[in-house]
Amino acid sequence: MDSLSKELIGRELASYEFRIERGKVREFCLAIGETNPIFTNPEEAKKEGYEDTPLPPTFPTAFEFWGCPTIFEDIRKLGIDTERLLHLKQEYIYHKPLYPGNKVKVQTKVSDVRTGKMDTVTFQSICTNEQGEKCLDFLMGIIIRPKE
Repeated sequence: MDSLSKELIGRELASYEFRIERGKVREFCLAIGETNPIFTNPEEAKKEGYEDTPLPPTFPTAFEFWGCPTIFEDIRKLGIDTERLLHLKQEYIYHKPLYPGNKVKVQTKVSDVRTGKMDTVTFQSICTNEQGEKCLDFLMGIIIRPKE
């Protein structure tokens, strides 16, 4: 496909579930240089009013890549050339706190497509907790470089 179409808006990717593991949160903090102890030390988190260590704000990106092994295949099925894909933006909207041990269900859909010299696609992911409550929305924008 040479150019994407707005007809992709509303198309869903495969849903998946993700169990938040304390060790993965710790690894994530190490990888990004996060040193605030509320993210890795339950006692420090409780002193700040949390019931456990909250997630670092950008951790949900890991949901997609650790929790959804077919994400690139799903994106290719939309007609997007993943060899030309670049990350454009990421946004997180928390509705309820998430902690290690929580399990979330994630459903992602295409929420916007813009075509031009370089096409952009925005994906909206909605996460629900084990009680079925919406706990997080996150948006990921990608840009597709033109063919040379």
